[in-house]
Amino acid sequence: MLEVTDSQLSQYVLHYVGDGTILTDEVYERPQLEMEAALTQLAFGKIELEQAYEFFHETSLDHNEIYNYVQAIFAERRNFLTQSKHIATHLAASSNHPGIKDGELFIGLFDNCLWNNQPKTVLSIVKVEDKELFLDVKSEDGKLAMNGVDGINVKRAYNSVVIVDMGAEEKPAVFIKTKKKEDVLYWQERFLKVKVSDESYYNTNQALIQCKKFILKEEAFSNPQKLEYLNKTLEFFRQEDEFAVDDYIEQVFERVEDVQKDILTQTIKPYETIISESAIAKVEKTYKRKIKLDDRVEIQVSVQDAEEISRIIEVGYDEVTKRKFYKIYFDEEQ
Repeated sequence: MLEVTDSQLSQYVLHYVGDGTILTDEVYERPQLEMEAALTQLAFGKIELEQAYEFFHETSLDHNEIYNYVQAIFAERRNFLTQSKHIATHLAASSNHPGIKDGELFIGLFDNCLWNNQPKTVLSIVKVEDKELFLDVKSEDGKLAMNGVDGINVKRAYNSVVIVDMGAEEKPAVFIKTKKKEDVLYWQERFLKVKVSDESYYNTNQALIQCKKFILKEEAFSNPQKLEYLNKTLEFFRQEDEFAVDDYIEQVFERVEDVQKDILTQTIKPYETIISESAIAKVEKTYKRKIKLDDRVEIQVSVQDAEEISRIIEVGYDEVTKRKFYKIYFDEEQ
């Protein structure tokens, strides 16, 4: 895991990428503490560190532009400005689509970032496309003056990448964040040209996400059934070494129609893999065990045993009121 608490921003630059790209010639070094904290937040605050990526190219890694620019910076810091301009120019060429906005490009070189407790140099690249209005309040001659200032919210998510220098003998570790799904194509595939470095983590993550989506959206399942199938899904991934679609469907679902089975199989078949325990730990947090009712009532179920759900929750229909109900069994109140 990457730790940046004691990192130091040694140098950084700002370019403008878009219609009329502006490549600046000024490199800033060691900003004041408040500015450094803000830029550190911008660089690392929203980056996703669970899934690592790596640079690649279909024929030779030497043809991957960003890989070469970054390696040149890591090899010799005096190359920073020149290579940052190459990065900005390559991003501009990769952004040739009317749906991609212009914006500022922050590129920063951070020292003393810890990777498994080992100090590493890290390069951050952040594309800022949206600014916000901030109110600047100052006291002048005993009076308060307020002005609106367009600025960058460093706590927001932007298209960004963090690249860790792993040494001359090893590929850099890459971590990315895209602002929205539509940006994956141009940011991840065109600009950076990176691929997942741990396929089992990625496939386990995606399989769990798609299984959850199928269960929650399937109208033929009652809410208690959905809770049961979610729990059984997590149990399957915890107990098995490999995710195989046929085994999963057989062990988790009591009855499933052929149409449902076909839809689920087509969705999750590409993610068959050796199961990653770390991916389970991450996705499990998103498996919310709630039953939402139409009168703004939620039933929170923390039962981990899938079989127990059917024993403590009963669904019924009241002929008198013509309304559905839940009956919940328990031994004592807490």
